[in-house]
Amino acid sequence: MSSVRSFTDFGTLREIVVGSPAGFHIPDADLSLRHFFGLPADHVEPLPAAGALERAVEETEEDLQALSETLGRLGVTVRRPDPFEQGRPLSLLDWSTTANHALMPRDCLLVVGERIIEAPMAVRARYAETFPFRTLLREYFASGATWVAAPRPQLPDSTYEFTEDGPVLAESEPLFDAANLLRCGSDLFFNVSNTGNRMGAEWLRRLLGSEYTVHEISICDDHIGTTLHILRPGVLLANAGRLTPDTLPEQFQGWKVLWFDEPEDDGFALTWPRASTWIGMNILAYDEQTIIVPARQEGLARLLEKEGFTAVPVPFRHGRTFGGGFHCCTLDVRRDGSLTSYL
Repeated sequence: MSSVRSFTDFGTLREIVVGSPAGFHIPDADLSLRHFFGLPADHVEPLPAAGALERAVEETEEDLQALSETLGRLGVTVRRPDPFEQGRPLSLLDWSTTANHALMPRDCLLVVGERIIEAPMAVRARYAETFPFRTLLREYFASGATWVAAPRPQLPDSTYEFTEDGPVLAESEPLFDAANLLRCGSDLFFNVSNTGNRMGAEWLRRLLGSEYTVHEISICDDHIGTTLHILRPGVLLANAGRLTPDTLPEQFQGWKVLWFDEPEDDGFALTWPRASTWIGMNILAYDEQTIIVPARQEGLARLLEKEGFTAVPVPFRHGRTFGGGFHCCTLDVRRDGSLTSYL
């Protein structure tokens, strides 16, 4: 059996990849980055205070090590990426930038069953983001997993459209971050947004075939992990600042919803935050009962425990600094469960 096998975000976790902040590089604010973060056209990336980035990287690695140890005590196999020199130049046709980080495998890699898919990401600085994970990908391929890469995008300037409703992606080539997906067995929910277009959803639909249904939704500006989580079949965790009972995807109407509306603000170490305070609900489930939460999110822990879940607090100080929480910074490679419909 392939060592890659995961159909949900809630089956009992057996193996996971934890990212690395080492060498985190702040790229120039090119068109693709301004589009992703909704920055003004005249934005110039300011230099952080002396030592601020280095301290944030060091503290984030400490927190990810604490996460890895917590997962290890639960019996989970933890894998890490290879060292990678960030900040090296990246160039393709009409654009150039620099490599960014290897912190968030959830964004660049998507596990669906025994497939592991390299996502066609829209931010140019993230073009080579899967490279630090290639040793693991080769190992998983050797174990029997299907290793697929989406078409490598060209990312011309025309990709990035700015509308009255906010930034969107042109439908000129398949584009999506893997973190746009919510996995629920044979049903996948694809958030059409400024990090995923309908062509990307259609490409994924054709790749996966008739065993899966890819539902297109639009519930937030980019990644789905700060807006909606499936805690277990029939129970959701939802962002009360972005969703209402009427705007939940129709497939979840009738499910029990834990509405979260008071995230703690962890602050940020650089000159501007890469995520809102809602990064505090970027959780990681060990199983249908046990949820790893950022230690400062005590209100979230109470909400979960009131419903009968076990909340496991782990320190995480720089979710807003780098724009990712526990879900973003991990990739579950193997979970218990089989291909079935939970709807």
